[in-house]
Amino acid sequence: MLAKRLLVLVLIAGCVAFGAASCSRAKKDKALGSKTGLAAKVSDYKITEEEMLRMFGGLPDIQKNQFKGPEGQAEFVDRLIEQYLIYKAAIDDKMDKTDEMKDQIRQVTMNIIIADYFSKKISDNVKVDPKEVEAYYAANPREFTQAPVMRAQYLFTTDSLKAVKWQKRLAKGEVFTKLATAESEDKTTAPAGGDVGYFNPGGYVKGVGNSDVFSAAVEKLEVGKVSGIIRFEKGFAIVRVTEKNAAKTQAFDDVKATIQNKLRSERTEEAYKETIERLKKKYPSENYIKERLNATKRTPEELWEMAQIEADPRNRIQYYRDIANMYPTHKNAPEALFMIGFTYAEELKDFVQARRTFDELEQKYPQSTMIESAKWMRENMEKAHTKLESIEGVQKQVDEDKARKAGGTK
Repeated sequence: MLAKRLLVLVLIAGCVAFGAASCSRAKKDKALGSKTGLAAKVSDYKITEEEMLRMFGGLPDIQKNQFKGPEGQAEFVDRLIEQYLIYKAAIDDKMDKTDEMKDQIRQVTMNIIIADYFSKKISDNVKVDPKEVEAYYAANPREFTQAPVMRAQYLFTTDSLKAVKWQKRLAKGEVFTKLATAESEDKTTAPAGGDVGYFNPGGYVKGVGNSDVFSAAVEKLEVGKVSGIIRFEKGFAIVRVTEKNAAKTQAFDDVKATIQNKLRSERTEEAYKETIERLKKKYPSENYIKERLNATKRTPEELWEMAQIEADPRNRIQYYRDIANMYPTHKNAPEALFMIGFTYAEELKDFVQARRTFDELEQKYPQSTMIESAKWMRENMEKAHTKLESIEGVQKQVDEDKARKAGGTK
């Protein structure tokens, strides 16, 4: 009970502290009425009904439900009295005069003013026209296309003769699930009858990993049909597809709110950066910590070398991002951006992030020799293609496409 009371007191105190930024904007709750006059008095401090309603409006809904009706109103005022009793005792003890408390008060005050400035001077001025939302949806169909999804179960072995025997037993009518549970060598999927769960064609498959060979063979299967023996990187498999869902495009009405929030967020970020640049010119500033860091940070060559030997793709992306952010004029910066997009596309299968990075590359370095490869990746990364390991591999694909087009025009 005491814990609940303390929680309410903290919430009320928070509402008082941030009243200028949020609670003062909260709508007065009609359950408490809208009378004028005093709600309470603590020593010489008066709490008006308007102040009480403002603080009540700033509470989370779950807390408001504790103070319904006239009895709830009276109880809420009791909590306010308790808050002000503690506050008055703290002031009498000069707790607001300590250096630590002065720093906290200054920080809270600064946060309130910053929040109000951001809202009134930046965020509230950002508008998104409904036509822009429609245009974005029309211009980015891939972003709203859900990839095809499959589900399958498989038998796995490293022994080709065993796979042949399984194939014969299945042909005679043996149940796939029972055989996979009893004999599949993949111990992670065998207990579930070889079920690998849902996966996207070309994507990661439980037990299998990433295998273009396996994926291509399975994608051709009809639901319920059993494959022949599939030889892939890890061994031999026999697969039965249990479910197939074709790619589908999300309806505009289902995603328009998401698009609007995305565009608003991006523009708010742009407006924020523009505001900061303007304020930097008005109020000169120095980051001494950054200056010391820059004096000891890794060179772009060191970061590039670290990226080449890093096994984890996300760590690799961070090294490339450091090059692009800290050394934007370095000769490797465009290539670093390309490798970020390449890694998202080929290893993480995050095509949205890949496309954003290729767009960033084209915007920042329109004359770079990497633009051609970035365009090829943007057009082909979601299509079936030979597994790519490097920039050279992409360039080879670009050259082959050029040769085919040239041959077709002769």
